[in-house]
Amino acid sequence: MKTSPWKQLLALLINPFRYGVIAALGATFFLKLVEVGQELLYGVIPHSLGFTETPWWLAGIYLLVSAVLILLIRKMPGQAGPGPLTGFHFDTPREFAPAILLTALVSLIAGASLGPEAPLIILGTILALLTTRSHDEQTRKAAMFISGAAAIGAVFGNPFITAFMILEFAAIGIVPYALILPVMTALAASFIVQTGIWRFKGFEVHPLAVQGIPDYSTIDPGDFLGAVLVAVIAGLIALSTRALGGRVQAFSDKKFAPTLFISIAIIIALVFVGQTFFGIELNQLLFSGNSGMSGLIAESSVFVVIFVLLAKTAIYSLTLGSGFRGGPIFPITFLGVAVGVLVSLHFPGSPVSAFAAAGIAGASAAFLKLPATSALLAAVLIGGAGEAIAPIAITGAVVGFIIRAMADARAPQETPAHS
Repeated sequence: MKTSPWKQLLALLINPFRYGVIAALGATFFLKLVEVGQELLYGVIPHSLGFTETPWWLAGIYLLVSAVLILLIRKMPGQAGPGPLTGFHFDTPREFAPAILLTALVSLIAGASLGPEAPLIILGTILALLTTRSHDEQTRKAAMFISGAAAIGAVFGNPFITAFMILEFAAIGIVPYALILPVMTALAASFIVQTGIWRFKGFEVHPLAVQGIPDYSTIDPGDFLGAVLVAVIAGLIALSTRALGGRVQAFSDKKFAPTLFISIAIIIALVFVGQTFFGIELNQLLFSGNSGMSGLIAESSVFVVIFVLLAKTAIYSLTLGSGFRGGPIFPITFLGVAVGVLVSLHFPGSPVSAFAAAGIAGASAAFLKLPATSALLAAVLIGGAGEAIAPIAITGAVVGFIIRAMADARAPQETPAHS
C-alpha cells in the first residue's frame, strides 16, 4: 500500500524538525559549557589573582592540566576518537561519544586552537541515534546525519553556511541528494531554537560577523590582483598547516603522551614570547581565533602580524595533531585574516577588509576543499564591511580551491578534510 504524498510531506517536515530542535538544544548546552569554562579560567580566576589579563604561565598551566585529563579520558572506549584532520564524522559509535565529547570540552575550555564544530556534529548524531533506537539502520543513519548538520548550524550564526556545506557534500557524492530537504528543515528548526518563536525568546545566536572593520563599498580593479596574491599565500599556508599537523599526528600515533606534552611546551613558549615581547592578546594565539579577528585587522605593526601568523600557524598545526579535539574551521579563517592584514600593510592604502575576506576564503577552500562554503563564510565574517566584499571572497575561494586541487593532484592519497 502506497503512502500518500501528504503523509510523506508530513514525515519530511516533522521528523527533521524534531531532530533539529533536539540537536540545537544539545549544541546550545555544549557551547554554554565551553563559554562558562573559558570565562572561569580566563576571566574569573585571573581577575581574582589581581591580573587584568591572563598571564602566559597561567594559560600554560591550563593546557598542562588539560593534557593530564586527556590522557585519563583516553582510557575510556574510543580513546577520544579520530583527530581534527580526519574530517567530520556523522557515524560515530554511541559508546565512543563520551570520551570524544569530554576531550573536546577539556580542549576547548583550556584554550586549544580549535573550534567547536566537529564535537557538535558528533553530539548531534548521538542524540539522533538515541531517539531512533527502534528504527531501521537506514533511518538511523539518515537521522544522525540530519541531526549532526543541525547541531553544527548552531555555531555558525547563519544556517545557510551549513546548508551550503551540505550542498557541496552532495555535489561531490558524499551525501545523498535526498537528504538535502530534511537537512534544510532541521537547520530551520535549529535556528528557531536560537532566535525564538512566538513567546519563546530563544537561547542565543552566535553571530560570526567581525565587528569594527573598515567599510569596503567600492571595488578597485587592482583589489582583485591583491586578493589573488592573498589567496595564494593563504592557501599555501593552509596546506602547510595540514602537512605539519599530519606529521605531528604521525608522531602522536606512535607516542601519544610525549607528543602532547612537547607540543604544549612549544605552544607555551610561543605564547610567552607573543605576550611578553609583542603584547599580543591570548585570543590571537589560543582558542579558535574568531574573537581575535577584530584586534588583528586593526593591527598596524608588520612585525606583530608576522609573529601572529607564524605562531598561530605553529600552534594550530601542533593542536591539530597532538591529541586535542575540536573543529578545524575557525582557526584556519583566522590565519586567512592574518595573511590579508599582512599584505595590506605592505601596500599602504589597500583595503584590509577585502584582503581579509580573500584570505579567509582562500585558506578555507584550500584546507576544506569546499569553495562555495568558504566564499560564503568569508562574506559572512567580513560582511559588515559592505556588499562589495562578495566578489573578492569568491575570488579568494576559487584561487584557494585551485591550489588545493593542484596539491591533491600531486599527492592524491591525502585524505580530504571533509571525509
